[in-house]
Amino acid sequence: MVQRMLRLLFTILFLWPGLVSAQSDGPLQALNTSDQAQPWLAVGRLDMKRGGFCTGALISPKLVLTAAHCVYDRGVLRQASAITFHAGYNKGKAIASRRGARLLTHLEYVDDGKSTATPASIARDVAIIELESAIDAPGVIPFERHRKPPLDARVVVVSYARGRTEVPSLERGCKMFARREGVLHYTCALDFGGSGSPVFTMTSAGPKIASILSAGTEWDGTKVALGAPLGAAVDRMVRELQTTNRDPVFVKTTERGGAWNGRSAVKRSGLPQIKRD
Repeated sequence: MVQRMLRLLFTILFLWPGLVSAQSDGPLQALNTSDQAQPWLAVGRLDMKRGGFCTGALISPKLVLTAAHCVYDRGVLRQASAITFHAGYNKGKAIASRRGARLLTHLEYVDDGKSTATPASIARDVAIIELESAIDAPGVIPFERHRKPPLDARVVVVSYARGRTEVPSLERGCKMFARREGVLHYTCALDFGGSGSPVFTMTSAGPKIASILSAGTEWDGTKVALGAPLGAAVDRMVRELQTTNRDPVFVKTTERGGAWNGRSAVKRSGLPQIKRD
């Protein structure tokens, strides 16, 4: 029955420039004013040198959390310097912009150059980009992570996407309704460009990132957004970037917390991307 309700292939939602369309009339609030945008200035747009973008969010002044498939170009890992993070991007302006210096994806994330993904790959669809220098602009406060969000938690999503590429949008009131095969299922809206969008749970200490949106599918005829959890593997990725000067393209943190080197030994990881029209 589950197989009849849930499609087994999921479309991932990296945005190519040719996919831009008109603004959607969904349950989304455009953050047009400075007061509306202020709590979310650590969310930004990730622009790729060869075109396209994703959404990302600061988890430290130098580290941006996003989806792993965003840092690949048709199965080939991008250079970190070819990715630029624009914090608080709004109508062509940003609070601060930084190019990437290093990047790291989940050890078990594998790219096959296609535009669909499996639950296993979505559950590992996480990347961290280290910026060339820290962003310490006033009001840009990196977000903490919520590693185990409760089922049925009400969540908030901030994203850039098709039809809303120039202004971030806020969605309140959607929720996580299932956790299957390591993938978190949300009722939130998701469109091309929304890959990497942070899913927030609201806590007494403020919003915390519970997940990163990766892909979309249908559940019993209803559109569903799928997200990767932020567990111990992400903690180890953060430590790797914060405690070493090595190029993490060639040093991948293992599930046991160790590390190993060598170009030939490293599994190139990533998710397939939407093909250019």
